[in-house]
Amino acid sequence: MIVNKLIIKNYRNFIEAEAELNESLNIFIGDNGQGKTNLMESIYVASIGRTFRLNSESELINFNEKKSRIEIHIRKNNYNIKIEIILEKNKKKIVLINGVKLEKTSEMIGILNNVIFTPDDMKIIKGSPIERRRFVNIDISQIKPKYKYLLSKYKKVTTERNIILKNYYTKYENKDIISIWNDYLVNIGTEITFYRNEFINNLKKYAVNIYSKISGNKEEFDLLYSSNIGNINNLTKDEVKSIFYKKIKDNFENEITRGTSMFGPHKDDILIKIDGKECKYFGSQGQQRSAILALKLAEIEIIKDETGSYPILLLDDVLSELDNKRKKYLIKHIEGIQTIITTTDDHELSILTENFNKKNFYINRGKIRNITN
Repeated sequence: MIVNKLIIKNYRNFIEAEAELNESLNIFIGDNGQGKTNLMESIYVASIGRTFRLNSESELINFNEKKSRIEIHIRKNNYNIKIEIILEKNKKKIVLINGVKLEKTSEMIGILNNVIFTPDDMKIIKGSPIERRRFVNIDISQIKPKYKYLLSKYKKVTTERNIILKNYYTKYENKDIISIWNDYLVNIGTEITFYRNEFINNLKKYAVNIYSKISGNKEEFDLLYSSNIGNINNLTKDEVKSIFYKKIKDNFENEITRGTSMFGPHKDDILIKIDGKECKYFGSQGQQRSAILALKLAEIEIIKDETGSYPILLLDDVLSELDNKRKKYLIKHIEGIQTIITTTDDHELSILTENFNKKNFYINRGKIRNITN
């Protein structure tokens, strides 16, 4: 899969910009605040349907405009595909694939697969469980279409079940229907848990090997899925459901008191360990950076295994966060993968990528200029 062309209009600080990309390496150079991350974000939005930042969609539209548009041309499995995203203030986002409007934005996920690596991704290591669940959810959604549906259903189930729990003793009918919502919670929750556990086990195979090479075989990396209903490894779905039901039964009064669903994949975590200790708490800064690098490179391989082609790799100003050893390791492993890199200074990057087939672009005040000789 290759991104051939990118067109953005009235997107953040871009009024109108266009770039024809190299199938190998594309380097976007510019000072801070000129639009480099906005460019990366636009590609991500065309892939996932939403921003990786914590902004509302209205903020994606240029301040002086009412409508924004992203257009990306890709080549995938010998087919030309045009992805269009139209954002308009106070209106629902429109997604078109080759001119055909999608009913749901989620239907676009998996067409343009991507792996993005930004300085904020250290939150996956150091942040709360929600950051790690988000990381896993986005990845699985790109390769398993059913997973997106399950997540959407599960969110509705927990929302409805929480309403019932909060009103359990004030509305008699809730006592009769809670068992129905328990079934939904357990059945859908178990499916999500199994998808995640399988993904983590597959990711671990690659990440362990990658981390070992980065550390020079001096440290042992481990990745574990932590379900809040207990250890689910080597259990069947029926066995997991039985444990799930028991947790709900044993803690039902507590759930009513709190007015919330206390058990299920919305409470789970991913444990990232080095030499048996959680990297979040005990890892050095260098170990944490090696861990996130290993996870990101493992992501690429998982998507390749599942889809048959490499995803687009987006590296948003991350080289400045890595030491020379990790930079060289990263650059070495992007050969054969279409990569887009943003940087404020291309001097060191030019040396590291001197043997690459590449294109250089300059970004200034929301305008893109090709500077390849």
